[in-house]
Amino acid sequence: MKSRRTALAVGLAAVATIVLVALVLAGCGSSGSSSSGTSASPSASGSGVTIDGATITPDSSINALLPSDIKTSGVLRVASALPYAPWEYYNPPDTKNFAGFDYDLSQAIGAKLGVTAQFVDTPFDSIILSVLGGKNDMIMADMYDNVDREKQLTFVDYAYDGTSILVLKGNPAGITNLDSLSGKVVTVLAGSTQQALLTDLNKSFKSAGKPPMTILSLQGSPEGLLAIKGGKAVAQLTDHSQAEYIANSTTAGKSFEVLSDPSAPHGYAPAIVGIGIDKSNTQLTTAVQKALQALIDDGSYKTIIDKYGLIGVDSAKTNQATAVAASASPSP
Repeated sequence: MKSRRTALAVGLAAVATIVLVALVLAGCGSSGSSSSGTSASPSASGSGVTIDGATITPDSSINALLPSDIKTSGVLRVASALPYAPWEYYNPPDTKNFAGFDYDLSQAIGAKLGVTAQFVDTPFDSIILSVLGGKNDMIMADMYDNVDREKQLTFVDYAYDGTSILVLKGNPAGITNLDSLSGKVVTVLAGSTQQALLTDLNKSFKSAGKPPMTILSLQGSPEGLLAIKGGKAVAQLTDHSQAEYIANSTTAGKSFEVLSDPSAPHGYAPAIVGIGIDKSNTQLTTAVQKALQALIDDGSYKTIIDKYGLIGVDSAKTNQATAVAASASPSP
């Protein structure tokens, strides 16, 4: 994997500007480092903090629900995978200052709980293990709540998303839908839902006697964008929200576009995004669920999610994967 990335970087030096923009605005995955940015850190009985124009006031009754170790330390460790705009990224890009919807909402949840929400950059393909192993307390990384992940985690669901196909501007390869990816090279984030989707799609192609895709599994979206620009791949499968962000923001919208498929206006396989917590940590699940519900009730959540143009939830529920999968829309 490393040698492939190196070869792409050397062969595509002419698109260095695009890569720099992509790293800021469109990067999937993680550098693998851990860092923490400025966090909201009110006491359980202290005054509120302002996040995206919303004033968050600590709730001592919800703070009392937290596990004793978090109450004692006053720190809630939130695993994320940066950069992955608009959910999480660095702003400015050459700093470790966190930004994005997941970061802002994590700060609001921490403020409501009366603790410091500490963002920890963690590779996406090991992010679940970081929570199960006790290194982090919960995940906020645009992670889809699905049945397989519910075997290990409890999800407090907080937004909707789907999967879309990102191609070069003008769609020179003539991609029309998922079926048209047969026989093509497609990039995807390692360990992601999209990787599983493509693997299943290849099984369908094989059953139908069609050429399978070559799935280029990478550690980050910037590598995938380089592959597309250099003709090494025709498309990248990623979350609909991120695909739109890349298309609209990279080089003023002149480099990439999101494939328009009328059958999936909000992306394929609509899914709900959840805060992942170890199934055994029921105290933290209850506290986070109540904190999110409080933010929904007082309007703070809407203020934050509207800033990023994402699809929100009406109430804080857990493990809604099955219910959303049965729905025809990502915003039921």
